[in-house]
Amino acid sequence: MNKTKKILIIFAILFSLLDAAWNIYDIVQYFKLDPANRSPIFYLVYTFFALFATLAVAILLTLSIWNNGKLFRQRYGMYMSALVISMILNLFSIASIFLIITMFVSDWVWIKPEKTKDNVIEIKPENKESKISKLREKHDKGEISDEEYREELTKLL
Repeated sequence: MNKTKKILIIFAILFSLLDAAWNIYDIVQYFKLDPANRSPIFYLVYTFFALFATLAVAILLTLSIWNNGKLFRQRYGMYMSALVISMILNLFSIASIFLIITMFVSDWVWIKPEKTKDNVIEIKPENKESKISKLREKHDKGEISDEEYREELTKLL
């Protein structure tokens, strides 16, 4: 994972947690007001929904970059889910803006393919005797001349 992308995702996590804290503050303030001065119940329901959504965004993003971002490509769905939830919840929140920016940061990481039983290629080092025998076979078949045979033989010895 690109270091810049990881830092932007960490900032998005922090701002999602700040949004969650703000939602908790809103809920507490709602219940502090007199019942006559409170907003409609829809406001409270939406605030609870926003609280759980921002916590879900923070959790999904944390899981997507877990283990120093080594499994980011395998957990790309978590990142995209967090991005979609954040954009639906509030397109212009700071967390959403950071996540949108991360979409345009290249995340190409050159890694070696994992070795599995199917794609393991065993390369056995050839010893001098086997190289000399192969060289002799080529000479006997006439694939190389006497002079080339001697040159290759002196290189091996």
